[in-house]
Amino acid sequence: MKNRKKIIIGILVLVAIYGGSLAMPHTVPTEILQLPDAGLRTRSEEVTLFDSEVKKISDELHAVLQKVDRRGNIFGLGMAAPQIGFNKRIIAVKESYGNYKTMVNPEIIEKKWLLPWIEGCFSLEDKHFTNRYFWTKVKYQDVDGNIHEEVAPKILQQEIDHLNGILITD
Repeated sequence: MKNRKKIIIGILVLVAIYGGSLAMPHTVPTEILQLPDAGLRTRSEEVTLFDSEVKKISDELHAVLQKVDRRGNIFGLGMAAPQIGFNKRIIAVKESYGNYKTMVNPEIIEKKWLLPWIEGCFSLEDKHFTNRYFWTKVKYQDVDGNIHEEVAPKILQQEIDHLNGILITD
């Protein structure tokens, strides 16, 4: 069992190092805020009213992720509202090419197996070491306010950090 964990960690590190090297920073759309923009360090406001503003932010997040896709960046897996100038707890996550899910007020409700990881971010240059949970369960609302719970991809942790004003350099 011990060797199995070492092999899994080794594979994850290799994917992060070599896979991530094809991404940023040259493929970043201009709509994405860059450090040192103060909006990236601000805790986002909870969404309490599910109106046209929520839909607008969702649409804009999807549009930016589509631009990332069209530029051939296969590592553009998620985007948080603060990264495009909105101080709301809204993120979009890529489910497949051209297909995105919006999560409003997401929060991690379960987590397991903290591991070292290398990540990139469209709001920062270069890759950075961080720690991420290998398995998480998240609770969120959709754009209509319906509540959902599901096992979430690792990328969601970075997007939730953005909502809290936390960057991978912290």
